[in-house]
Amino acid sequence: MRKNNGCGCGKGHSSGKCPAMPACDTAKSHDHFCEVTGPVVRGTEVETVIGQVPIQALTESEIHLPDYASDIKVIRKNIFLTQCEAVPFRPATGTTTNIVKVFVEGFIHKNIQYVEDCDGYVKDYMVNVPFKCFTRVTLPAPIPVPALSSKNSDNREIRELAKDGMGADRCTFGSNTFENLNEPIHCKLVSWNLTEANFLKNFDKWGRFNKLTEKDDINLVIRLTQTQFTPATGLLPEEE
Repeated sequence: MRKNNGCGCGKGHSSGKCPAMPACDTAKSHDHFCEVTGPVVRGTEVETVIGQVPIQALTESEIHLPDYASDIKVIRKNIFLTQCEAVPFRPATGTTTNIVKVFVEGFIHKNIQYVEDCDGYVKDYMVNVPFKCFTRVTLPAPIPVPALSSKNSDNREIRELAKDGMGADRCTFGSNTFENLNEPIHCKLVSWNLTEANFLKNFDKWGRFNKLTEKDDINLVIRLTQTQFTPATGLLPEEE
């Protein structure tokens, strides 16, 4: 039995990249000719903007400064997304839908500049404030519903009758499996707007503080794109 050494859960996976599968043995096979089994369809494949979505997320955080401060001079902010996934609602195979569920996760990077006393130096303290949210989005135009796959051999088994006619032949069997590869929906952060309220807490006897409660109103604009194939309907010029 192969030992579970955590393969697939390391740096590549945590950074958002799907790691390669571990190497396996290679079976012997016999090559045969390939043949076209249906009509060849031509068309265009382009990346389409399926929606530009405004999303609001609310978060509250407690920030502890490393020193007591008498005043906050400025707070510089940036927003970064660590995850953005759009999952289409799936009514039925072969139909379309205009509803997707969007899952967003990220953090606000804050650089807090403060002073300890009236004549003190300006100090910096950087902290990340995480946030996450999910919402239902109605797209302006429908998109194809993702097609399902069946990769388990026990779902569509092919069994043959045994020679004695009393049951299935355990030495001869087959199956039908299939996999449809759907085009994913990609997310892109277009713009953001942040409104925050700060509440100072934990004062000492000199009126200095080392704790902030921040309430953030995060407004994101996320662009959803998908590569879509459109079959051509007319004839080629040489076919007319």
